[in-house]
Amino acid sequence: MARRLSKKKMPPREIKQLKERKKIESYVFDKYTLLVLWEMLNKGIIESLDYPVASGKEAVVFRATAGENFEGEEEYVAVKVYKIETSDFVRMQEYIKGDPRFFGVKNVKREIVYAWTKKEFRNLQICAEAGVPAPAPYIFRNNVLVMEFLGEEGIPDSLLVDVGSANPEKDCDALLEYVKKLYGKRFVHADISEFNVLMHREVPYLIDVGQGVLLEHPKAEEFLRRDVQNILRYFRRYGIERDEEEILEWVKGV
Repeated sequence: MARRLSKKKMPPREIKQLKERKKIESYVFDKYTLLVLWEMLNKGIIESLDYPVASGKEAVVFRATAGENFEGEEEYVAVKVYKIETSDFVRMQEYIKGDPRFFGVKNVKREIVYAWTKKEFRNLQICAEAGVPAPAPYIFRNNVLVMEFLGEEGIPDSLLVDVGSANPEKDCDALLEYVKKLYGKRFVHADISEFNVLMHREVPYLIDVGQGVLLEHPKAEEFLRRDVQNILRYFRRYGIERDEEEILEWVKGV
């Protein structure tokens, strides 16, 4: 009589990791993305993709080891890969179509995602020009963006929503100052919240700037007000009260 082979039970943690890996592989690594990553590996821009540090519906961010031809001294970089199939390109269009920098982008999912990646790269450049803490942009190709890795000794930093603020008044003032500096560059982040702020060495850094728009965008003022409201709402839990209208006037220099 044939013996039934016993199956070794996999620990729940390993099952979860396996499912996450399969999900990432199926939605992130299509053939076009693999070609871009292969090119970056061959050119020595990155040596390896180490592991995902953040994952959402639209993108996965990996810690990567910098390659021998990477133009910088960093040991690690962040590689953000936008998912072609699961990205909400309808939402993306709202931020792209009104942006004069991206007139003429075809109404095709892949083209929208490529434009979004380029948009985030350019928006990070604006943050740098404004003196606003955000990951430094290095290079992009199609739906892949290489930027500064924010962390200590290879360990990624945490979001404000996860670690909270050790100095709420200082952090609140800093984020409002970022809004003002960006407005001075005729730019609005359009999605500042505790979920899009990384705490790096006790300094708040803005991340996920792809949706940011120029003031020429028809909804720029609406997005600006929302950013201010989100900041004030979050820090209200620490007992900090600021007048929204006064803040908006200050931001605009009225």
